Amino acid sequence: MQQKNRPFELADVQMRARRLADGVFAVMASDIEETDHTATNAGFVVGDSSVLVVESLSNARLASQVIGEVSKITSLPIRFLVNTSFHGDHCFGNFAFPSDTVIVHHDATKRVIDERFEQDRSFMIGLLGANAGIEETVARSADITISASGSFDLGGKQVDIEHIGFAQTDGDLIVRVREDNIVFVGNMLQAPPPAFPWLLEGRAEEALTTYRRLHDMLDEHTVIVPGHGGAMRRADILYSIGYIEKLNGLARDARDKGLSSSQIHEALTMKEYSGYSMYDFIHFQVNVPAVLGTE
Repeated sequence: MQQKNRPFELADVQMRARRLADGVFAVMASDIEETDHTATNAGFVVGDSSVLVVESLSNARLASQVIGEVSKITSLPIRFLVNTSFHGDHCFGNFAFPSDTVIVHHDATKRVIDERFEQDRSFMIGLLGANAGIEETVARSADITISASGSFDLGGKQVDIEHIGFAQTDGDLIVRVREDNIVFVGNMLQAPPPAFPWLLEGRAEEALTTYRRLHDMLDEHTVIVPGHGGAMRRADILYSIGYIEKLNGLARDARDKGLSSSQIHEALTMKEYSGYSMYDFIHFQVNVPAVLGTE
């Protein structure tokens, strides 16, 4: 991925906690209202005895901002840190958290971090550029792994962690605070519309099944914190579902008709989704090849 495709510069990112409910906060970029794709979101849940943080972000500077936002609210210890996937912008800041913070991953996420951290770090340096703080990162993977679900008691506040299927990685996790009807979904949902899914590993039909499952398990009042961008509602999930359904259908038609490359580009343009700032790159260079099997 070339520099021109960078949606933001890490050095410019400033994170700020936003209260969603009593003791539940999303930590989002300060410019969240100004663009449809910003830095990765984090969050935290405060109980009577401890804190659970969602995501450590890309580097020590951003991780420290998350820790700092927690400290503005409470002096309680950060007991748990959950990474919703192995992607570097969600977990590379793990090493900056206190040594007694318990890291929580899906089994597949831990495996990837343990086996290919250096490879992924090199990719992130290429994606975000030198001097973005990625070079200083150190691998820190899970102390606890989850294959299906788990619950964490923070003292008067319970947080449920679930794996409901493949969306962008094999280890996608969602973090639910059921009593407040809030869910953190990581890159399972990239950002609110007009953003659409990034099919980085293909497997669009599996992702579609997971999106439908997520939609069915929530209600119209659920506050959804996506991987990037502002908070979402259940109805917004239908935008991602509709995108994948149409993309899959057009790809099947293109294969059946044996279209040429130029004809495929025209047939799969899907102009109604072109309002997304990352449309040209993600749709044509990532998603279309993924569903056509031409990556």
